[in-house]
Parts: sequence; structure tokens; C-alpha cells
Amino acid sequence: MAVKQLWSVLKTRRPSALPWRDKPPLRLDYLRADTLAIVAVYHQHGFMDAHATFRVDAMREPRVAQVTFVILEGPRSRIRRVVLEGATAYPPDQLRKKLLARPGRPFNPAFLAVDTLRISRLYQDRGFIPHIVPTIDRDSLDVDVRYEIAEGPLYHFGEVYLSTSGESRVREALIRRELLVKPGEVYRYKKVEESQERLYETGLFSQVQTTPIVDSSFTKVEIDMRVRERKPHWLDAGVGSGTAERFRFTGEWGNRNMAGQGLQGAAASKLAFDGNARFLITRTELSLLEPWLFATRTRGQLTVYYERSDDRADPRWVVAQSREGVTFQVRRELGRYVRLVLSQDDAFVKQKIDLLDRALPQAVRDSLLLDVPPSYTTHRLLLGIERDLRDDLLNPTRGSTQSVSAEFAGGPLHGTSSFTKAQAISAWYTPLPNGWVVAARARAGTINPFGKAPSFSPTAGLDQQVGRVPLEDRFRLGGVNSIRGFSENAIPPSGGLALLQANLELRVPVAGPVGLEFFLDAGNVWTRPSYIKAADFAFTASDRRLAPGDVRYVFGVGGRLNLPFGPLRLDLTWSPRPDENGSWLVHQAQFAIGPSF
Repeated sequence: MAVKQLWSVLKTRRPSALPWRDKPPLRLDYLRADTLAIVAVYHQHGFMDAHATFRVDAMREPRVAQVTFVILEGPRSRIRRVVLEGATAYPPDQLRKKLLARPGRPFNPAFLAVDTLRISRLYQDRGFIPHIVPTIDRDSLDVDVRYEIAEGPLYHFGEVYLSTSGESRVREALIRRELLVKPGEVYRYKKVEESQERLYETGLFSQVQTTPIVDSSFTKVEIDMRVRERKPHWLDAGVGSGTAERFRFTGEWGNRNMAGQGLQGAAASKLAFDGNARFLITRTELSLLEPWLFATRTRGQLTVYYERSDDRADPRWVVAQSREGVTFQVRRELGRYVRLVLSQDDAFVKQKIDLLDRALPQAVRDSLLLDVPPSYTTHRLLLGIERDLRDDLLNPTRGSTQSVSAEFAGGPLHGTSSFTKAQAISAWYTPLPNGWVVAARARAGTINPFGKAPSFSPTAGLDQQVGRVPLEDRFRLGGVNSIRGFSENAIPPSGGLALLQANLELRVPVAGPVGLEFFLDAGNVWTRPSYIKAADFAFTASDRRLAPGDVRYVFGVGGRLNLPFGPLRLDLTWSPRPDENGSWLVHQAQFAIGPSF
């Protein structure tokens, strides 16, 4: 038995290693409770005959005593067989796969309570409300576990009774349209749970309570549902930080139930500056959300926006843009964890290129800006599918998330540029027994321009195919959430048409909300997909500069402070080779708010 696990259940504490701290008091009631807690821990691991006592010995120092816990473990009992009596409506083999009690495992008395609940829930998803009696038979160190199941009759849903706490602003029809519970259908507890989730997802309610009322005379289950409404208006404000956006301010005002129809309207703004207090981006948008578009549970959102930004990723110039646009998005839930998204965006962009190298002759400056359009439009259609099984969106410790998207711009949609874009992202989170978490992410993407289009960037050293795609639509890497140590969008500053990226993290809790992360990032953006070579992926540590096609590898360590709104991170990064300019990443420090992925 791990001593650390025993210490975690004791009320009697050891004296602190710090000399100025007071010694913990000796309490007999704590000692008696500790012996019971120790025995309970041993029982959970199959030591059914474990016994614990305590002994108190006087020390030389007055009023100080030494406490010794004496533990007799005894032999470990294991489960020999699991018997399910009376199981006919649910296949016994399928039931056994859901149970904690399995042959060969150390016997834990808590298995009986947990498995009884699991069997009951499984039957309730098939319309039965069973009566289950768990028993055990011990034969020396072998334990036979028996579950006697009285299945009973098949139940159906009855009426759903709704009640609200306080003043009601949400019409009853808006609540009932979210319910999967239909009178007369076979009773399934999962439909009750999913109905609760759907009501929470509307954003209209702060509390949803459901109580099944079993009517055994008519084999019906009626539902008593009580909801507490949220205030219709909200006001949010936030501050963030990243690699480029050193200071980011956001604000949002909205209404959750406009005109009493369940419509949600919001006005949001964003303002960001870099580390030198230079302006980066401002964005203002107005959005209207209809949660039941086309009389189906399809979310439709219309967003009108204005955005102004200065792109400083390329040290040779600043790309100043103003963008006006409108986006219409349709989202359909394909299940509890999978959703389909279709969006159409029309952007009208004005841009100005400011060259930073004033020493260049005017003729050279004019040639660099040749054919760069001062304004252009992009009309695009995007289809994506997302699957999210993470246990926490802000600080996940288990599960996975995947997304695949395909984008089409221009062509029959018209606009200045025409291209297709595909991208896939997958991330996994695996908890380890000691509380550590292994997180991994893979990302890939490709862009294919077609038709005729001008060059959207200065032509100095820029591939012709890359120049045909607007700067904001090209792939670029670098920053606290992609390849750490590099500046935001620095790989490369002019962007490219093919991307591969991988991240691996080991997240280690230290004390309370404080933790560490050890990471390895790798990735690159290539000018064209055909330029990717197997030799680009070679990992070498040398003083040879990276070529444009070489995969960037970095590794490092960072501190984490896990807060309710997400972790605060300070990452230190090293690289095994210098970059294209001959610069090394040596304990490059970057601060960020939120997880890297």
C-alpha cells in the first residue's frame, strides 16, 4: 500500500519541517478516526482482514509524543466470479463490461454500490426501473459477487410539469421545444439528462432540476422540471495577453431573450497592442443568433463586423488593413459531442503597405508595391465538422478534440481572389496515475489558389502562388499557441500554402494551482505543398542555420498557474539550431493567458 495514499486520509498531521511553525496537537479522537480511515483504504484494495491500531510514546521533550500506527494487512481477496441473476431485458455479457466488479480484480466493497447504480441506469435507458440487491460470498480469499435483478414492467413517459423560480420571461413553448421527453414513449433516463443539457445550452437558465415521479399503477414516469432563469442582459469584459497581442482588451454586451422569442443579440469589441504599445487590431461586431432556424434545432447566426489591423510580422513593412464584412453561420448538432458548421463570409478589405526601410530608392520602393491592390473583396464558403470530448475547455485533463474544415473562396462566389483551403486539427489529453497529463496535438493544412488574381503583398522574394492568396488567409506559424519561442506569425512572415505542426506537452501539478509544463513543438509552413521533402524533417543539433523548408524544432519548460478563467503561463524555449538569420532561441521567455491547446 502506498504510504502517500494513507497520509492523504489521516487527520493527525506530521510536524512541519519549519522550526517556527507550531507542532500539531495530539487528539485521541483523531487517532481513533485515523485507524478507521486506514482500514477503509485497505478494504478498498482487497485487504478485507486488515486491522490498525495506534501507539503513543512519550519523548524526551516535555509535552511532545510520538504516534505510531501499527497495521496488520493480512492477505488480499480477489473477485472469483460475478453473477447476474434475473437479467433478461439487458444481455448479461454487455452488463458485465460496464461493471467495476470483474474476475481477478481485488475486491472493493464500494464496487457494490457503484455497480448497482450503473445497472439501474442501464436498465432505465431501456424503459425499466429495476430493483437490485447486491450480495457477496467469501470463500477464503475468493469473493463471489452476485447482483439479483428484479426488472419489473416496461415504463413509458407521462406528462412533464414545468415550473419557474421568480418572474418568468421565457415562454413555455421555448422550453418545451428543447425537451426530448415525449408522453407515451418508452422511458429512457438518458433523454431526461439530454433535455437538461439542451436547456442549459440555450443560455437562458442558471439552474435546471428534474425529478422523475414513478407511477407504478400505470407504469408511467412523469417528470417534474423546475428551471431558474438567468437575467436577460449580460455585460462581460476581459484582459488577455499573447505573443503579439501583449495587451488585449475585450468587452461584450448582450441580450439572451430578445422580444421574448429566444433570440440572442450581442455587441462585442476588441482592442490589442504589442509589447511596444503599438496598435495591432481593433474589431467591433454585432451579432444575432436564432437557436431554432427553419423550425429545427439548427443555430443560425448573423454577424456584421468592422476590423482594423496592423500586421507587423514582416520586419520590412507594415500591412495596415481595414475590413468590413458580414458572416452568416449555420450550426447543427449531430450528437452530444459532434457538430456541423456551415458559414458564408463576405469581406471588403482596404489595405496600405508602409515600407519600413527608408533607405531604399524610390524606384525600388515602387517596384516592391507593384500590382498590390489597395482594396479587394473575398467571398468564401466554409464547411467544418467538430468533435469535442474534452472534460474541460479551459484546462483539459482527459479526452480529445478533432476538427476538419474545407473552404472555398472566389470562383462562382466572385471576389478578387479564388482559392480552396483544407485543414485538420486533432488533440489528445491523457491523464497519468500520478496526476500528470500528457497532451498532444497535430495539425495539417493546404491551400490551392486558382483563377487569375493580383499579388496581395509586396513582390520582393515572394512566390507567385503565395501572393495570389490574401495575407490573412495564408498559413503562418509562431507564437505561444503554435511554435513557442518564435514571434507571432514569423514562420514565415509572408506565409505559405502548406502547413504541418505537432505539439507534445507533459503537464505536472506541483502544489495547488501551481504546475509545470515540459514541451516539444515542431512544425513549418512551406511555400507550396510540392516543396515538402522528407529531408526537411531531420532533427539535428548544430550551428547550421535553418533553411526555409526545414521543420522548426523547439523544446522548453514553463510555469502554470491554473485559475478559473484558464492557466497563466510563462514559457522558456530553446532551439537546437539557429534560425535563418543566425539567431538562437536561448531561454526565450513568453507569457500567455490560456492553454497552448
